[in-house]
Amino acid sequence: MNLLFSTIIICSLLNGALADSFNFEHIGESPENSDVSTSKGVGYSITFTNNWTQENHPFRYPPSDPHWSRFVYASHSSAYVMWQDGGTATKGIENVAEFGSISALQSEIEGQQTAGNVLDDVVGNGIGTASQGATSIPGEHLCVDASHPYVSGISMIAPSPDWFTGVYNLPLSDESTMTW
Repeated sequence: MNLLFSTIIICSLLNGALADSFNFEHIGESPENSDVSTSKGVGYSITFTNNWTQENHPFRYPPSDPHWSRFVYASHSSAYVMWQDGGTATKGIENVAEFGSISALQSEIEGQQTAGNVLDDVVGNGIGTASQGATSIPGEHLCVDASHPYVSGISMIAPSPDWFTGVYNLPLSDESTMTW
């Protein structure tokens, strides 16, 4: 598989308790407007950069030990939904939000891989101290292809009343040009 190594920097922008949105910044050596056809599978490196601090988000910021659980990302087709606003949480998502445990979610993803709905998944380390600019970077690239052009990911924010943040159904391809 030919791989295009690109980097997505994911910065969470929290509004009080829950992630309001993500900010995606293209960096690295690959062109911003890729000419790599979606007929070729590609790989992406993912970096999560923390912006959740007392200074940036004073409302209900935890008084001690703010941190992030391990990060789970998956590339998938439109047939798979890891999570979404207003959706019903699976046991795996519930366990991430409540305990920071990723094992049930990984089992769910494995089942979706067997069904052909998920191509690849990677796990990034948690962030032990949520200081400005702290990062989590999975040790592997996340592979996508034309049948699995979406990325979803999640991490628990702690300590909290089941707060989490993430991204869901992010398309990595440009359908108008059929390129990554």
